[in-house]
This record gives sequence, structure tokens and C-alpha cells, in this order.
Amino acid sequence: MVIEPNASLDWSLTVVTNEDKRPRTLPLRRFALPWTADAAEATNSMEVKPIAELAGGNWGLGRRVFHSEAASCFKCHAINGAGPSLGPDLSNLVHRDYASVLRDIRHPSRAINPDFLGQVILLKDGKTLTGVVQTRDGELYVGDALGKVTRVPRHEIEAIKASDVSVMPTGIDEKLSAEQFRDLMTFLLTSPPHMPLDSPLQAPPLRTQAEVAEVLAGTQPLPADLKKLRIVLVAGSKDHGPGEHDYPAWQLQWGQLLAAAEQVQVEAAWDFPNPEQLNSADVLVFFQKGDWNDERQRQMDAYFERGGGGVYIHWAVNGNDRVADFSKRIGLASKGGSISFRHGPLALQVHNTDHPIMRNIEPLQLYDESYWRLTGETEDVTLFASSMEDGAPQPQLWAYERSAGRVFVSIPGHYNWTFDDPIFRTILLRGIAWTAHEPVDRFNDLVPLGARMSK
Repeated sequence: MVIEPNASLDWSLTVVTNEDKRPRTLPLRRFALPWTADAAEATNSMEVKPIAELAGGNWGLGRRVFHSEAASCFKCHAINGAGPSLGPDLSNLVHRDYASVLRDIRHPSRAINPDFLGQVILLKDGKTLTGVVQTRDGELYVGDALGKVTRVPRHEIEAIKASDVSVMPTGIDEKLSAEQFRDLMTFLLTSPPHMPLDSPLQAPPLRTQAEVAEVLAGTQPLPADLKKLRIVLVAGSKDHGPGEHDYPAWQLQWGQLLAAAEQVQVEAAWDFPNPEQLNSADVLVFFQKGDWNDERQRQMDAYFERGGGGVYIHWAVNGNDRVADFSKRIGLASKGGSISFRHGPLALQVHNTDHPIMRNIEPLQLYDESYWRLTGETEDVTLFASSMEDGAPQPQLWAYERSAGRVFVSIPGHYNWTFDDPIFRTILLRGIAWTAHEPVDRFNDLVPLGARMSK
């Protein structure tokens, strides 16, 4: 072809697929632009700005809306590596803006993902099916707007034609309250709960999916009717440097993580639960600088007497001058200034693997802080894990029973990254469930959410 000098050029580029012969533009994501920053570099340097419309939204509650019959998103869409493939995977929505996602929800036919165009299938018996057509092992399957998938033998098909209307139904936002929709958008547009990695130290290596699968193996089915649990997360003022003892961040992130579990109500308390929480909570989870006095002792004795559960993490075991009394409520306790401690690699020797909390837990390597020279009698606790300190094994994880109540204690928890370790999460979530007299596998679905795991 010869192009004349000064001639104007008019050209276009379109693509088609085997499923749909209509010409479409080539997505910009298919192009590598040499003058732009590397994707990883751009992600690391990008400041995450809060979205005003999501103020007050709860990621965990939004996840429950996503999996509810009212929204029904879970029937067609995968997100964060889990779910069906009848609609686009929504994991990339965290990189989108609020307005564009809102538009897609309210007007699903305005911009249809070309890989999920609806098709109208006319059958030889006169019936009609509408949905997304997929091919699996040479067979055709049609997924409709309700998430129902129907296998259609090819010899029964009279004709297939593309639909101009999205399979996704309209009006989803109208079925939800304003709070539910805000929570749903929070779930879609923000990352799963995780602790800030702002420590000057290098974080430990990621766990593999295989490691986590081994720990979760043998999960027992949960009852159809789950008991509603009321969990109170008790935090306090941060008292260490970056990435350490971040009680407020933990209360926020784990509050949203636990809210993702069915039949769970999560509340927050500062320093100590209020009387109403003490009267109604199923589990109190303490992560702050602990303290003990006559009034707290009286209230916690009544709480344990009625069968309440207590979980104490790291410095929450501090009892100050009342350490002896405190140890009689949680098994072992510390007195600030009189214990020994060490930061660094923590090799935990596991005990009592027949206990449900420690099922499938092998010797565990963490990078955290150990305590020893605690007050109390080791033989009074159910020891789960110990570390070698000063040439002797020292308790680091244990359970204890007080009156009708149950207690689970974890000394690890100094560094933020420990809470995002999926194996530590498993142990802690099992401990919470156990203290509530619930099946220890109740919170298994929460283990990978935002956890530090390799893909």
C-alpha cells in the first residue's frame, strides 16, 4: 500500500470472540505503555485515600450483605479468590472509584463486560433460556440471573443470539437499607481487614496456602442454626512503637473481621467493658495493657460465674500489684517490671494436640515476644504451647477454666503481623469460639481474609 504525502489516515482496531462476533474495542489494559510507571511501583507509591461515601461503613457487615439473599451477589461473582464465575470477578473493584461502581450496580446494562455477555438460547422444544453461556469439557452451561446453572445439550439448541441486556438484575441497591448498601460498597471497594505493617523490622515470610489448608483440615460441619454471639473487643491506648501493641488498630480491624461471621455482634470497649456488656457478652477479648483491682475482680468473677468467656492477648495478662489475684482468674499473669521477656524468633513447642484448639497445629515458628517468670501454677492450666527461655520451657499459649467460664490466653501478639498470620489467626479464632462453648471451626471462613498468605 502506498500512502500519499500529507494524506490523512483513518483506522480503527476491534476484536471479536468465539462466543460473540460483534466488534469490540481492545481494552487499554492490554497495552503496555513504556512511559508509564511499573504497576508494582505505582501501587507501592500510591496513597490510599478514604472514600467519603464509605464513612462509617463496615467491611465485615458488607461481606455478609454480599452473601445475603437480598443482594445475591455471591451467586454469580467471585471476590478475593472465592466464588462462582457466572459474572466478572470483583476483586479488582478496590482499584475503582465509588461513582463508577455505583453506576455499574444501578445500570448493569450500560457497560457489559464482553466476557460475560448475556445470550438467549432458543431450544427446539420451544423453551427459551437467558444467561451467560460457558463451555466446560465440551458441554454448554447457562447461568441465569439467580445463579442457577443449567446444562444444555448442543443437539437441543435451535439458535443462540446475543442479548443487549445484562444478566445482572437491576434494583439491588433498592432492596437494601442505606446502611446495608454502604457496608456492601465498603466490602467491594476496600481491602479485607488487616493490621498496618508499619514496623521498621522486616515482616516474617508469608504462610503458604498448603500450610493453612493442613491446619484447617478435618473441619466439622456447623449446626444449621448458629447461636448468636455477642463479642466485645477491649482495647486501650497504644503504648509501643510502630507495628507494636497497636491496640486501637486491632480493635478496628478485628472488629470488622469478626463482623463478617454469621450470627455475630461485635462491640468495642475501652480499657474495660461497661456493665451492660459484662451482663450480656458471650466473649470478652482483651488486648491492651492489663490492670486488676477490687472492682474489676468483682465484676469478672460474676461474669465467669454465669459462663462468660475471656480471651487475653499479650500485655493484657498484666495484673500489676494484684497479679496473684489476677492469675487465679486467667491461670498465669504478669507483674510489670518483674517478668522476663524477649523479642525475636519464637519457636513454639506444641502440647495437647488432642484439644480442639490445637488440632493439626505443628511446632509453630513466629516472630514475636515471649514472657516468662509469670505468677501462677503451670499445672493449673491446659498448656498449648511453650518456648525455651533461660534453658527451660515457658508457657506461651494456654486455656483455663474459672467457675462456669472459660479463658484462653496468648502471650504472642506483640507485633501487628502476628494477627495476620493465618495459623496464629486460626488458633486465636478457635480460642474465641471455645471460650463461647461453640464449635472451634465456627470462624474458619475468617482465617484467610486479609491474612499474610502467598497466592
